[in-house]
Amino acid sequence: MFKHKFLLICLALAGIGALASGSPHGDGEAPPAAIGGLGAPRTLTGAELDRAHATLTSSLNTLAAGEGPSYRVSKIMSATVQVVAGSLNSYIVELIEPNGATKVCEVRIWSRHWLPNGIQITFNCPNEPEVVKTHNARLRI
Repeated sequence: MFKHKFLLICLALAGIGALASGSPHGDGEAPPAAIGGLGAPRTLTGAELDRAHATLTSSLNTLAAGEGPSYRVSKIMSATVQVVAGSLNSYIVELIEPNGATKVCEVRIWSRHWLPNGIQITFNCPNEPEVVKTHNARLRI
C-alpha cells in the first residue's frame, strides 16, 4: 500500500514539474496559445474574423431595420467564438451611432438558429445600461 502511494506522489510531482516547465513533456517548450478546453472561447483571425464581421453587420442591419438600435461597425478590435447551446460570438467593437459619434462596446451574439427569434444580441457600452435584443435567423440558401 505504501509503495502505491509513494508511486502516485512521485508521478504527481513529475507531472507538476513538467507542466511548470511549459510543456507536458518537460522539454521547456511553451504550449501553443490556442490551447483551450472544449467549449472554451477561441480568438478569431483571418477568414473566421471576416465571417464574424459579416455576422455582426447582418445582425446590426436587421436591428436597424426594426426597432433598433441603429449602429454601424467602424472597427472590430477583437472577436471570439465559443460553442455553447448554439454559438456565442463576442466582440470588442467600435460602433458608429446614427449621429456619427463612435463608441467602443462589447457586443455578444448568441445564435440558436433552431429557435424563433434565436439570435440574441447584447450590447455593453460604458456608462450605458445593457441592451438585449433578439431577431430571427435569416435562412441561407
